[in-house]
Amino acid sequence: MLFSCAAQTGGVATQCIVAADQASQFMGHWTTHPVPLAVEANDFSASEITALQAAIQTWNDFFSQSKGFQLYLSGSSSLATVSAGGTRITQSTVSNQNVVGPNGFTNKIMIYKTRSGWTYGSAIMALTSVVPIIVPSSTYKKYVSAVMEINYQNFFNSGQPVPDLQSIITHELGHMLGLGHSCDGAGCTSTMPANYSAAIMYPSLGFNGTAGVIKRDLNDNDQERANCLY
Repeated sequence: MLFSCAAQTGGVATQCIVAADQASQFMGHWTTHPVPLAVEANDFSASEITALQAAIQTWNDFFSQSKGFQLYLSGSSSLATVSAGGTRITQSTVSNQNVVGPNGFTNKIMIYKTRSGWTYGSAIMALTSVVPIIVPSSTYKKYVSAVMEINYQNFFNSGQPVPDLQSIITHELGHMLGLGHSCDGAGCTSTMPANYSAAIMYPSLGFNGTAGVIKRDLNDNDQERANCLY
């Protein structure tokens, strides 16, 4: 286990620090940025779009301070709108779409509501699927495609649990930039470091009564591991 103090600028970690038991918790990374995101027209309400944009801004604020760039397109362009009714990208089809060409992005990464046909497990609030490829002489795999699906079949509807959407999207954007969970399976124990369970990238969110747990801020574990990827 590695414990270390990270250099910080304005409270933001600026060093790459990863514990030995988290060394395999990297999925890949984008070799070009900013990453363009999009939703279908009229899919999300205005308040939901605000939550999505706030989650995007959380990661952009961190990378701006730590690395001097924004990882995702930001501001009014942070979520492009595309026409609804086209062929939806899912976990099973995401590898058919390469969104990165020699000169940068050739397409946008979609964020979808899934209202029916959710096949990933009713307790899973959202799923981000990525396509990483091995790059010779590179520590991390290179992302060439991704998609984010949000479970509106089992959550968010009348009579169903309503999680905090901004917290969910912040977590999923962590996967989209390349982070695995802060712990997984048998590694998630009461004896693990406290910043694992406090991290945005902890694998579960849950509820306080009927209200979704709010976890919107990156902690040192999220930041230090993200620094390793970019």
